[in-house]
Amino acid sequence: MFAFKKKENQSFILNERFQNVGIFIKDPMLLLQVHLIGLTEEDLQTIRAVKPYIDPRVKEIVDAFYGTIGKIPEFQQMIEKYSSSERLSHTLRHHVIEMFDGRIDEKYIEVRRRVANKHVLIGLTTKWYLASFQKLEGKIQEIVTDLHLPEAEQKKVFQALRKVCNLEQQIVLDEYDRVAQSVAVQEQEKVRNEVKEIIGSISVTLEEQSLDTNEAVADLFTNTKSVNELLQNSIQDAQETRQASSDGYRQLQNLSNQTKEINDRTIKMTKMVQDLDHSSLEIQAVVEIVKDIAGQTNLLALNSAIEAARAGEHGKGFAVVANEVRKLADQTKQSVEKIATLIGMSSEVTAEVIQSIHHIQDLVQNGLEQNEKSLESFEKISSTVVTTISDFESVGQQVEELSHIVEKIGSTTEKLEEAASKLKETIGSF
Repeated sequence: MFAFKKKENQSFILNERFQNVGIFIKDPMLLLQVHLIGLTEEDLQTIRAVKPYIDPRVKEIVDAFYGTIGKIPEFQQMIEKYSSSERLSHTLRHHVIEMFDGRIDEKYIEVRRRVANKHVLIGLTTKWYLASFQKLEGKIQEIVTDLHLPEAEQKKVFQALRKVCNLEQQIVLDEYDRVAQSVAVQEQEKVRNEVKEIIGSISVTLEEQSLDTNEAVADLFTNTKSVNELLQNSIQDAQETRQASSDGYRQLQNLSNQTKEINDRTIKMTKMVQDLDHSSLEIQAVVEIVKDIAGQTNLLALNSAIEAARAGEHGKGFAVVANEVRKLADQTKQSVEKIATLIGMSSEVTAEVIQSIHHIQDLVQNGLEQNEKSLESFEKISSTVVTTISDFESVGQQVEELSHIVEKIGSTTEKLEEAASKLKETIGSF
């Protein structure tokens, strides 16, 4: 709408005076800020004079602002979560137009503060705001440059623009810091309460667990002592078993030696009995010879008696001798027959003795074999008992070490209980 103005007319745009332009605030701190910036009513008149040239291109200014921060994916997500790009662009258009009204009042300040609140809400940090505002200011300077004002007027507009933008940034950033600090305090309080609740719960649980652990440690300590006593008793029993095994091994060795001696003697006895049986056989043969001689003597005595009877008186003495010889022969035969009977009985007994001795030898041999197996078993038992004693002693040492560890755990648990109580007290005053 201002394209029809001529260049020479634009050189006098700053000569017009506008109503309701100026600084209308009472806050001492804000007035001090305005004073330090050097912003005057004259500057606001200058800003107001270029407003007609800003309004038609305000969309370009808004696009310059959001064109910078719009490249940040996280910022775009926050915008979609709490607002929309259209709404923010619409708000910023009004915001920029108000900047060129040339009126700094309470409403102006309040609007900037609301903008700062919105920045905190959508997560627009200070660095991104300053970068985007620099783009915004640069676009405005570009628009002013396009007006082709005289150098003095252009310089005056740029100075006024920098002061207004400076005040704009200060108001927004002060409020941003205040709100951000308030939010941080709230978050800190929230976190503090959460931490207090969580750690308080942990301290209670820790105290309860430490008490339970103390009881468990006490029971464990008692049990380890009992186990250690049982182990010592087991070691003593195992040592007694080893001693008994050694004694049994020695006794079994003695028995084995005696059994071997019995076996040796039964072998000798068998030979003696066999020799006796052989002698009995020889005597039996002699007895048979004697029986034959006795029979022949008896026959000879009978023949002598017959011949003596034939001789009459002359043969009576010979008949008496022959009769005596016959009697002697009969007695010899009877004696020899008794001897033969006795030898026969002795042979039978001898056979039974030999059979019994053989049976004894078999038993003795089995006994020797069993003794050898028993000796091996005793050796294994003794070796096992020795290993068992060594294992018991090792376990006993480990149990004793465990007992020391349990004592340390008990001491640590007591300290943990004290720490839990102190933590609980600290949380209570947090």
